Amino acid sequence: MRSCIVVPSDKSISHRALIFSAISNGRIEIENLLFAEDCLSTADVLSRLGISISLSKKLRRAVVIGKGKFGFTMPRETLFAGNSGTTMRIMTGLLAGQAFDSVIDGDASLRRRPMLRVISPLLEMGARIRGRVARIKGRRDVFAPLEIEGSRLIGRRIVSNVASAQVKTAVILAGLCAEGRTYYREPILSRDHTERLLKDFGIHLIRRKGWIIVDGGRNLISPGRIFVPGDISSAAFFMGYAAISPSTEVVIKRVGINPSRLGVVRVFKRMGVKITFLNKVNSPEPYADIVVKSSNLKAVQVKAEEIPSLIDEVPIIAVVAAFAKGKTQIEGVDELRVKESDRLYALAYNLGKFGIRVDIKQRKTRTDLIIHGGRGFSRPKGMVKSFSDHRIAMSMAVLLARLGLPIEKLDNRDCTAISYPEFWDTLEAVTKGVDYEF
Repeated sequence: MRSCIVVPSDKSISHRALIFSAISNGRIEIENLLFAEDCLSTADVLSRLGISISLSKKLRRAVVIGKGKFGFTMPRETLFAGNSGTTMRIMTGLLAGQAFDSVIDGDASLRRRPMLRVISPLLEMGARIRGRVARIKGRRDVFAPLEIEGSRLIGRRIVSNVASAQVKTAVILAGLCAEGRTYYREPILSRDHTERLLKDFGIHLIRRKGWIIVDGGRNLISPGRIFVPGDISSAAFFMGYAAISPSTEVVIKRVGINPSRLGVVRVFKRMGVKITFLNKVNSPEPYADIVVKSSNLKAVQVKAEEIPSLIDEVPIIAVVAAFAKGKTQIEGVDELRVKESDRLYALAYNLGKFGIRVDIKQRKTRTDLIIHGGRGFSRPKGMVKSFSDHRIAMSMAVLLARLGLPIEKLDNRDCTAISYPEFWDTLEAVTKGVDYEF
């Protein structure tokens, strides 16, 4: 059974394309923009800051009229990031250096996601940011809503203890608005969409001995046009379906293959999944057609240093691991506790309903997820829970589809619209072996 599909555009790149276009000078067309709720939250925040954005969902295109780094107008009301942590964290870095005060908030889920990781480095640069201090899941942190007092920022040496592309991007944008040079170091290289995309805007960041160096005072130049490739995180669900489904081949067209995002491909290959790249295009964000074939699977060990390149794909990796013979151990997944849901608990709960043993091991310095696979499945009693988390919902949908169980056993299926509005139509096409392009 073979199908050829197109997946949604890359969410990380779509967010950044909108934001960088807004602070450049001139008109920019963004082609193949992701029209999902998270990215629309970013567009809405920018619009409320006085940026002209014309959206065409039919053409999957946006036209943005940039006004420069300091061209925003003071918002008349609280900026609302919806469920998008990317929107809140990146925009906080940009708003910190403006000449006006602002407040940014989110929905109930986003209000439970930690923000101190992005606030702390900005405070070192002279930002004034206040949030709601609370203890959630045993962790004391700062949470939305965030009150941001526009300030004069000064470049500093920032050492982050988390490998986060969102935090890195916030600091880089703050650094572009600051006086002097900003130096940024993270423990493990996170995805580098920001560094790649900024080159299109005339900003070439310096890398030196593990530091990213940002010169303040530089302006972004409009590249005129940006193309957003398909999202590897969205493709991963159908890569996973092909891997666990006998006599199945899935071709996924024009997917981004940025090396800093290919952790899921490397892990799947180690598990024995047959994956090839065809029609590769070498651009600042390279992309290709990905061909995935069903395979005999074996358990693997995923090291903590690999996690930044596959953090969003852990749920579908766990589903594939349930079919792999042996014990798959995924190290250093603490970050999954504070995503849209506690994804470690969600995976243990849901896979447990299918009779799959899942262990969550708390080590001295990290948390590991262990899946005991290859032992067969039991029919789940009651509903499988999405926990209102789009990646948990899609991973469980893949499992249900593979086992021939009705999708109606999954609750709150609409939450997939956060990142993948067309997911259900695409999944149906793949299970029937037909092509699908929206």
